[in-house]
Amino acid sequence: MDRESAQFPDSMTDLPSLCRQAADSLCRLGWRVVFAESCTAGLVSAALGSIPGISEYLCGSAVTYRDRTKQDWLGVSKELLVDPGPVSKEVVTAMARGALDLTGEADLALAITGHLGPAAPPALDGVVYLGVACKNLSRDDDLEVRTTSRRCQLESRERDLRQHEAAQQLLATLIDTMEIFEAWKKISEGSLKKSRFNWHQHGLSRQPDTRDKESVSPDFLFPGSFNPRHEGHQQITEFVKKTYGARIEYELSILNVDKPVLEITETLSRLLQFVPQDPVWLTGSSTFEEKAKLFPKTTFVVGADTIMRVGDLKYYQSPMAQRQAIQTIMESGCRFLVFGRWLDSEVPRAGVGEPGFCQLEDLDLNEDLRQLCTEVPESAFRCDISSTQIRATRLDP
Repeated sequence: MDRESAQFPDSMTDLPSLCRQAADSLCRLGWRVVFAESCTAGLVSAALGSIPGISEYLCGSAVTYRDRTKQDWLGVSKELLVDPGPVSKEVVTAMARGALDLTGEADLALAITGHLGPAAPPALDGVVYLGVACKNLSRDDDLEVRTTSRRCQLESRERDLRQHEAAQQLLATLIDTMEIFEAWKKISEGSLKKSRFNWHQHGLSRQPDTRDKESVSPDFLFPGSFNPRHEGHQQITEFVKKTYGARIEYELSILNVDKPVLEITETLSRLLQFVPQDPVWLTGSSTFEEKAKLFPKTTFVVGADTIMRVGDLKYYQSPMAQRQAIQTIMESGCRFLVFGRWLDSEVPRAGVGEPGFCQLEDLDLNEDLRQLCTEVPESAFRCDISSTQIRATRLDP
């Protein structure tokens, strides 16, 4: 066994294979990409550049190894390079944004920065950050640029192997960005109902999924907007796995009864939060009646606030429409596992309209809907973290 195969995780894909996948996807979509490479020092663009005909889609790469070069070439601010520092999500997104802003013909940019060692700070040893910047590729009249990033701990220990592994991560990010776009486009057009992303254990690339994606349903499905995904979501997932010993997956819908349609850039940002841990479904199902048709015999993992909306007549055209929706969920063999939630707004809590911790037993629900619900009592699980609170904190001065 050679040194590389001994050090790399078995699931890692080689660079030539990733390059071919990336080139095929770029050609199929007609996209052009530019890179900003720090720790990979141009390895990604060099590997991709070996593919015949790639010059139609590869704009180039800014190899910005030093901090001052990141400032001069990409416009990364000196302040960010000092705090939080060059190996950070803030710097990698600024690198991606700068590369895209400066490359007029590019549709998207990918950036990477990291500590490959030796003599790296212990907390950042083998850590890389990957950034994506793209225009709103779903609308020709909207050139707004969005960025997203993720953190990755490299598996390899030696510097040259880490550099190779980091290049794999960046190419895999490019491939998944394009796969997400293709799934989003088909779902938004109505030609596809759902797409399952089964993330690689050590990277971004999806594992081959030979199951019939249109018929298979997970035991438990955790739907949400995940804006952002947080520790509370993970705690719920771990509770379900431990308590029921069952498979749990996530679902993100680009349609929502209360919110605008998710554009591709926002969809990309939210899906990449799940890498490399959990499978997630992308759908266009805005109601649980639709979800039940897509995922029969599944138990939906929800909060009390969500089940309250399912039982709220204002989301239906008539009481008969509500009864029909609940009947569809029942006939599909679906159920709800309901977790308590702290709600800041007034809710019907045991007849008292006031903020507080709300459980299933506090809600005034249609009896047929209540029969489909299993409550997780506060004594078994409680977590008051919410995406709303996190977003509010981020907006605080």
